[in-house]
Order: sequence, then structure tokens, then C-alpha cells
Amino acid sequence: MKCVIGCDVGTQGLKVLLWGEEGSILGVETEEFPVLYPRPAWAEQEAGHWWEAMTRAVPRLCARAGVKAKNVVAIGVDGTVDGFLPVGARGEPLAPYILWMDRRAVRECEKIEAQFGAEELFRLTGLNVDASHTAAKILWTRAHLPEVYGKAWKLMPSTSYVVYLLTGKVVVDYSNASSTMLFDVVRRRWAPQLLEGLGIDRALLPEVRPATDVVGHLTVEAARALGLCPETLVVVGCGDEHASCVGAGVMEPGVVADIIGTAEPVCVSALGPAFDPSRLVETHCHAHPERWLLENPGFVSGGNYRWFRDHFYEGPNTSYEVLNGEAEAVPPGSEGLIFLPCMMGAMAPEWNNNARGVFYGLTLAHGRGHLTRAILEGAAYALRSIVESMQQAGCETKEIRAVGGGARSHLFRQIRADVTGIPVVTVSTVETTALGAAFLAAVGAGLGKDLQEVAGRTVRVVDVVEPNPASHAIYDWGYQAFLHVYDSLRECFEICAEQLFSQET
Repeated sequence: MKCVIGCDVGTQGLKVLLWGEEGSILGVETEEFPVLYPRPAWAEQEAGHWWEAMTRAVPRLCARAGVKAKNVVAIGVDGTVDGFLPVGARGEPLAPYILWMDRRAVRECEKIEAQFGAEELFRLTGLNVDASHTAAKILWTRAHLPEVYGKAWKLMPSTSYVVYLLTGKVVVDYSNASSTMLFDVVRRRWAPQLLEGLGIDRALLPEVRPATDVVGHLTVEAARALGLCPETLVVVGCGDEHASCVGAGVMEPGVVADIIGTAEPVCVSALGPAFDPSRLVETHCHAHPERWLLENPGFVSGGNYRWFRDHFYEGPNTSYEVLNGEAEAVPPGSEGLIFLPCMMGAMAPEWNNNARGVFYGLTLAHGRGHLTRAILEGAAYALRSIVESMQQAGCETKEIRAVGGGARSHLFRQIRADVTGIPVVTVSTVETTALGAAFLAAVGAGLGKDLQEVAGRTVRVVDVVEPNPASHAIYDWGYQAFLHVYDSLRECFEICAEQLFSQET
């Protein structure tokens, strides 16, 4: 039986999945690596951790599944979007990888907006002028690390760098490119007016190709390190939330993908480029070569839950089931306690680099379980604001398909259904991100005619959580309170951010 490997280079670790051509998942392996927070609102990774993790996980995956190297015909890679790595002429990282959640480039965003205008940029790129996007981080690096920028041969997202390590070739797909704020999302090409206006050399950027295209074979060195054959094909790959949509079967309109991980991207497929007038939802290219994706790229969600566990429970050794149990003992609405999930800025209910996390409504009657549940409810309120914007943009949202690690929790799914009033569905696996990367590899290797056909061999609905009417009524009030709290603090966020920036400079 022929097999393919999907490799997900995530925020907190790497996951590899082995998929057999008849549709079975033969194994999954995970390796964790750290996120570095050198200063407030900064987030980085050492790119060397990705390759180290891959060389440990792939041989273990094949060994435990009992699959011979000659049966692995292709590899697909996905990785975090909105980040970049400056790479030297010998392929070496010149600085840490700046992650999607990093907010250091706020001042660069102000310059970009003044030069091009937010509306014009949105029409061209489909993106908001935001510090999460790659263009602002590139400008920050050029201004603050000129020696690094001057030595750069290529500027790569994580997917491109791992594919480079596998093949020696530098490529990027439409989905990753469309997250950079340098890409014409309608014409699917680098935008020359942006590159020229910002002074970014086109030669620094990867070649853009469809996610399912074959880049080449593994190099001899990569094959040896992974325990695979040099004949193994490698496809271009894509962004992580885009892979998750493919792995969840979200390739046609009407189904919302809610990807509950460290961040929580929320996406809906579109047959053509569509634009949300409120700009809460951006327009990206889908990993599916013939689709676009309306998405909110992801407020910090599971990352908040992990932070709370690590600092207010017994640390990383505490099971999330302990947190879930305490949260479940608290009634819907957390007895008036509201949490704003803006620990690294806001992407819902609006985009705001300067917003920060807030607990509002604390009394002496509240305990740790209330705070725990409020974190879950805050994520669901943010989800609702995004879904409402999709509806206002004319998108049908008949179901929410929950995927990612957080989708394993019935409590997570029930709260989301109760807050939004929309059924929350789960599919046969929550490992949809690495699975989506595997589907890309399968199509590239000729194991299926297209992504829908390949996904149809594996993806099926296994559970539906319906909204509870009584809880939904409570959450209608909670959602309005959530919006009021955020609105009331908007000016405070701006004042405090200005003071913090003045201290840093």
C-alpha cells in the first residue's frame, strides 16, 4: 500500500501523520518545541527545532506503523502563517523566526497604512494592516536588524523553509503568500506596487505555486536523516489553517471551520474572492487551488488556556480535564465574569494590536473555575463575532466544523454551540492540519484526482452538538456584555500601549 506523510509545523510543536491511499490514518507522532517571548508582545521560535523534531518524529512514525520507506511516496508540509525567517546564502537561519502572534511591528503598520491606505490595501491583498502580517515584520527587521536583513538570501515562512530543507528548492503556495500583505489576492501573484513602494526586492521572496504541485524529490541528506528514500516526492504545502480546512473537508461554501488550537482561525470557503466590508474577516487564497478562503486568521485561544493552566494550576503536568471539570461545575455565563481573549492583541471582535487580555466582573464569589470557564466563553464570544461578520458578508454558515486539539472537548463544543446558536460538528479525526498536508501530498503523488475525492476517503461527520436554548439565551446577554466591555476599554488600550511604547524606546 502506498502512503504519504503530512507534516504540521505548529506553534507549540510538530506533528507528523501517515495516511494510506485507501483512506486510513496509520499513525500520528508529535514533538514539542518552545515558543520564546523575549519581550512583551514578542513571540519567536528557533527554526532549528523544526528539523530536529522532524528527524525524530518521522522515523518513529514509520517504525511504529510498520511501514517501509519505499512505501512512503510523498510528503506534504504545512506551517504557521504570518511569520518569516531570514535565511542566508548557505540556507542558515540568520535570526529567530518571528511568529504570527508577534506584535512588535505596530509602528511599521502605521507607516504602511499612511503610504497606501487601509482600504486600498484591503482591496488589493484582502488583509488588514496589522502587525501580525509578514510585511510589517520584514520592515521591522530591516529597520532594527539591518545586518541580518543585509545578509538575507531569502525570506521564508515556516512551510517554505522546511520544504527547502527537504528539497533544496524555495517555493510558497497561494495561501501562505496571501498572508504576507505583499500579495495580490485576486490575481494570485506578488503585488509589484507593494514591493516597489516598500523597497522589498522580489528576489528575496519564494516562487509562488499551487499547494499540490510537486517541488521535487528528497535530497540524499534529507532522505537519510528521515529514514526515507530519495525518490520520495515533496509538494509545495500550505499554511496551517488552510491545511486544516482541507483535512476537515471544508472546501465548499456553507461550512465554517473552527480550528481550536493555540490560536483559533475561523474560515469559510468561497468560490471566488469575496470581501467583508467590516474587515473583521480577511480574504485569503485557499490551499485548494481553485478556492478562496474568508477567514479570521486567529485570535489567541488555546494559548490562553495553556497560559492559565501553567500559571494557576500545577503547571504543565496538570491535565486539561482538570480545568474542564472545574469549568463545567460553573453555570453558563460564569456568573457575570467576562474574559477578553486579547493576550497578544485582538483579532475579534475587531483587529487591534494594542488590545490586551482582561477579566471583567470579578467578585469575591468567583473562584478559579469561574475564570477557567470565562476563558472558554471569551473564545466562543470572539467566534460569534467572526461568524456574524461572515453572515453579513453574504456567507452561509449552516454548521460549524470544530477541529484541532480543542475540538476533543465536549465542553468546548457545547459552549461554542450555545454561544453561536449554530450546531457544532466534529469529523472522524481532529488531526485535520497534518491530515490536510497529507491530502496535498496524495494529490501531488497521483493517488487521487483532486482534494475533494481524496478527503472523501477519510473525512466523515461523527458527532453533532446542538445549541441548548436556555444556555443560548444566557449567552445572548453575555455576548452583548463582552462587546460592551471591549468597547469601553478601547481608549484605555490605546493610552496604555502608547505609554509602553514610550518606555521601550
